[in-house]
Amino acid sequence: MSEKKWRWGILSTANIGRTRFIPALQSISNVEVVAVASRNLQKAETFAGECGIAEAYGSYQELLEHPDIDILYNATPNHLHVSLSIKALEYGKHVLCEKPIALTTHELDQLIQAQQQYPLARAMEGFMYRFHPQWRYICELIRDKKIGELTHIHATFTYFNDDPANVRNQYNLGGGALLDIGCYCVDVAKMVFNGIPKSIQSYVEYDPIFSTDRLTTGLLEFERGIATLVCSTQTFPFQQVCIHGTKGRIEVDIPFNSTSDEELRSIRIITKKGVLYKTFDQINAYVLMAQAMQQAIEKQHTLPITLEDSMETMVIIDRLFYPKNNGFRSHTP
Repeated sequence: MSEKKWRWGILSTANIGRTRFIPALQSISNVEVVAVASRNLQKAETFAGECGIAEAYGSYQELLEHPDIDILYNATPNHLHVSLSIKALEYGKHVLCEKPIALTTHELDQLIQAQQQYPLARAMEGFMYRFHPQWRYICELIRDKKIGELTHIHATFTYFNDDPANVRNQYNLGGGALLDIGCYCVDVAKMVFNGIPKSIQSYVEYDPIFSTDRLTTGLLEFERGIATLVCSTQTFPFQQVCIHGTKGRIEVDIPFNSTSDEELRSIRIITKKGVLYKTFDQINAYVLMAQAMQQAIEKQHTLPITLEDSMETMVIIDRLFYPKNNGFRSHTP
């Protein structure tokens, strides 16, 4: 019996689709990227031509109504993630939504309710870094206490972008450091500690013109230790995760993404015995993420990243924005 052919549709002409996700999909033997949609037909047609996609549409609605799409990749601006993901479920289509899957816990709760209403279609947040083998290996090291008892993790993710036209600097479109890249720092801390924090503190610096958070630092207290994080949209580009234990530490220089998705990656495990370098074969985490989602759907298994998992991350993000208000916020300046 031949394997199932998965037909994907692409919501938006975002650059991450052009440069990262669509090439990953097109490298998978049982995947066909059928169509792309934008709110501008000319942009959609140009994008389709560049990416080798047969069909292009000038509205998201046309793609939602496409009869032959199995999964939609939602790479629209952040403020459209929930509304379009809900519509995908309503039209019976699975949806892989770029992070952050929502702007607030209140918004994400609407998607969870829609998932319950339309259980035959599934929604998942696209934290591709989780699928890279380096993180499976790191979690095994921690589980096996290769660095002793876990005490602290520090996660940093920064870049510099002060372009007012960029969606990352537009508050009403869900811009800002914490939602764009800080979500990685929050998610990795939660994954490493295998739980949720019992207390949260933060300092958030807002851009006086954009109203977006341009620098956020956070301190998360877990049952077994502390996580600290730094994310910024106006700092020299850098990313790193350092994991500390009672008998050693692990340093991860490319924890989240890289210039090339198939770049060789290595981590350092530092103990009294010295420094051990572990290098991983070239592999595309976007490919692994898409395959894992398809397999879970086909076998009717739990998705690798559930909406409940995403809600735990979003609760932490909400509380980092407003730690003294139990995390409840609406997306207003």
